[in-house]
Amino acid sequence: MKKDARVYFPGLNALRFFAAVAVIVTHIELMKKYLGFTNLWSDIWDTRYGIRSTAFEAIQLGQLKWFHPLVFELGPLGVNFFFVLSGFLITYLLFEEKKKTKTVRISHFYLRRILRIWPLYYLVLILGFFVLPQFDLFHVPGQTIALTDHFWENLLCYALILPNLAFAFFSENGGAVPNIGQSWSIGVEEQFYILWPLILKYTKKPLTVILVSTLVLLIFKFIVLVMFESEPSQTLMVIKNFLVMSKIESMAIGGLGAYFLYYKKNYVLSVIYNPLMQVFSFLLIPFLLFFTHRMYQDGAHLISSASFLVIIMNISSNENSLVKLSGKVLHALGKISYGIYMYHMMVIVFILNLLKQMKVPHDALEGINGVLLYFGVIALTIIIAQLSYTYFEAYFIRKKAAFTKVISGDAASKNK
Repeated sequence: MKKDARVYFPGLNALRFFAAVAVIVTHIELMKKYLGFTNLWSDIWDTRYGIRSTAFEAIQLGQLKWFHPLVFELGPLGVNFFFVLSGFLITYLLFEEKKKTKTVRISHFYLRRILRIWPLYYLVLILGFFVLPQFDLFHVPGQTIALTDHFWENLLCYALILPNLAFAFFSENGGAVPNIGQSWSIGVEEQFYILWPLILKYTKKPLTVILVSTLVLLIFKFIVLVMFESEPSQTLMVIKNFLVMSKIESMAIGGLGAYFLYYKKNYVLSVIYNPLMQVFSFLLIPFLLFFTHRMYQDGAHLISSASFLVIIMNISSNENSLVKLSGKVLHALGKISYGIYMYHMMVIVFILNLLKQMKVPHDALEGINGVLLYFGVIALTIIIAQLSYTYFEAYFIRKKAAFTKVISGDAASKNK
């Protein structure tokens, strides 16, 4: 091959940034709860899981404000969006590599993922386990105690990039290691990356494989859920927790979109690109937030994943997309979205503990003060993420070139 292939999808960086901000909003409210500030998390939690069947019903009864479910669910939606986006992009790139080189270099794929993910992941791990616990400004009541009680077990899971398994085992107090609990989703993605290139390399019928593997996984999840509901046990609880977080099916849905786009299935793309479908996909997300019955909440992510895929495919590949996301600022912010995601919890905890030390009243972070808190956290996180990208992550990203046959992302955009 004389020239490396190039794949660039405009708008994806902006989508990454918005998904990261969504996670930040929810985690601010969660940490306000842990650190004793008035928050939106507690009321939503009680209502979402046991008092009313839907958020809309609770709103009608005056138990919730309309924005409560939105704030509560932004984080899970943002993470699920990341999963769909990862599945879409990785699958498309694997298709392109297989076409250009007649194979998929599995070892090179793993090395590219290692160079992009592992340096920051392990830096955050070191900070979370060994550095930040030494400072009161990073203390999180409940979570800090849980980490002390299960320090070595948590460390082993995180070191093996199984933070989602640590979550599943130690679910008390949110199951999180203080300041770095959000990294559970990195474990899910890395586990997906282990299997997915192997599947796509050796199959001649990718659509069949994607559909069958997704169906088998969903059936297995359903069986475990039914078993747990009929006869709960600690073992089933761990398995259930692990499977609930491991939304591989969301990544597979992203892969499905990559298949339709790469192989130019125009009859499917015409539906996805239809303006009415675009509008429907955007409106479906808030509808799910307010009207999903709690009995079906574990499956609602499948529908939201399909909506996210329509949004991703239109913004990235449809010239007539109703929504266009471009511009240097959004592109730059999206480029550091991984750092934003990995550092934001540290920033939230630091700022809230600092406010506590300053004797800020527990009910002072509402209204305009709450908005200022959001902006302050996001701004400081962006600064830290940019420094991290420039002086740490970029060194490893440049090393990826030696193992890359399909240039993508920022490197590909420079030559557009």
